[in-house]
Amino acid sequence: MQETMANIDRYGVLCCGLSCVDMMLMAAERPKTLEAITSFDGTKQEAGGSCSNTSRVLGSLQIRVLASTLLGDDPHGKELLRQLNESGVNTDHVVIDPEVGRHLSGLSLFLADSSSSAKPLQVNTSLAVLPVFKGGGRGCYVDLGANSVATPEMLLGDNLDLFERVPFCKVFHFGYPHLMRNLQGENLEKMFSAARRGSLLVSLDINGADKPEPSVITEALRHCFFVHANLEEAAFVSGASIDEETATVEDMTSLGDFFLSRGAGVVSISIGAHGAYLATNADPDIVGKLSEGILKGTSAGLRVFRGPYTPEGAINSTGAGDAFVAGALAYTVSCLQRSTALDPKLLLDYALISACLHIDAARSVPAYEELSAILSQTPRLPSKFC
Repeated sequence: MQETMANIDRYGVLCCGLSCVDMMLMAAERPKTLEAITSFDGTKQEAGGSCSNTSRVLGSLQIRVLASTLLGDDPHGKELLRQLNESGVNTDHVVIDPEVGRHLSGLSLFLADSSSSAKPLQVNTSLAVLPVFKGGGRGCYVDLGANSVATPEMLLGDNLDLFERVPFCKVFHFGYPHLMRNLQGENLEKMFSAARRGSLLVSLDINGADKPEPSVITEALRHCFFVHANLEEAAFVSGASIDEETATVEDMTSLGDFFLSRGAGVVSISIGAHGAYLATNADPDIVGKLSEGILKGTSAGLRVFRGPYTPEGAINSTGAGDAFVAGALAYTVSCLQRSTALDPKLLLDYALISACLHIDAARSVPAYEELSAILSQTPRLPSKFC
């Protein structure tokens, strides 16, 4: 999608991080054993992963959005690129192998053929196979492909100067560092620091954590205006033993404090059928600085729970967390564009309604301007937290 003069003044979001093609096995039966022959009802292929899902939902919301991710020069990469463009996502900064060759050479990633001559390693677009089970829930098998070799320089330029080249982007969103081995720790902090030097708000979505590894994100958290994780991921990262059914208000507060105590401005934790929790840093200087002034000091130290909105049709939860983030970022960009104060409770509501519409087979994600009316018309489901 090419930029036009008509939207040159519109603020936008730069989405970066993991991308894949999701091959969904629809209406799958749950296998009775690991070796049982199990049926499903057709397949569906969609752009998946944090960068792709979040940017596509933002495109549906008609928020200006650019994607920066690494794809292979293969049919899955072409299909993913087609779907991004179709959703209104600017793909000018998507990197496609073999464009990545010089970076891979710098990492000394080579294959040797039978004649002993070295060839640069070619990467494949990541593929995830997702059995979408009858009655809700899904499984996930993934070949991380290109995500395993992506570096900050591949995605943001040799000097991480992409931020300077897209000055209309006021938010930098990065997703799934635990699944991208070269975009963790020092490298993650380096990207976020570059974004903050350009006065972009930084958003981080956590997925793929399966054990306590605080070093993956700890140094980067102090740059983050917004951090999202579901309860399971937040528990893994923090080393807590908490699940949706047994979690208490005190448990959720403790999980949020793990991120806030390391410098994040706002943290939101999805709790499945129980909605979501949001907390803001108690230091008004931190929330003001990380939000570029749209989150006022009076919102410091806030703790709030919200129940989920009610879907109308069948549910496919694939991409729900990314849609949640997209709703939050759409509201954030709106506040930045209008120079209005951000209401953390409304941010959570926009996140929840965006996720609800995305997973609901009977509805779809509309333009952002329509969400306010939908919020007032959609009932909430009960939650044990509120």
